[in-house]
Amino acid sequence: MDVSDELAQIFVSCFMCDVDTEQEKKLHEDGYVKKKLKQYLGKKDFDKYDGLKEQIWKDAWREFDKVASNKNT
Repeated sequence: MDVSDELAQIFVSCFMCDVDTEQEKKLHEDGYVKKKLKQYLGKKDFDKYDGLKEQIWKDAWREFDKVASNKNT
């Protein structure tokens, strides 16, 4: 598993409860995402992921979107 897949799995664990709720629109807000990830991972682990390249984050969100969209099918 590469790091973008690892991050995607963290997104699924952390944010799946927000899908199909009022909170879902907040997943496009950096402040909300960072705050929730810090609470979920702890500051040390969050900092490790926060320092990753933007492309890794984009790939992880793309994978999260696939999982989230399959939730309703």
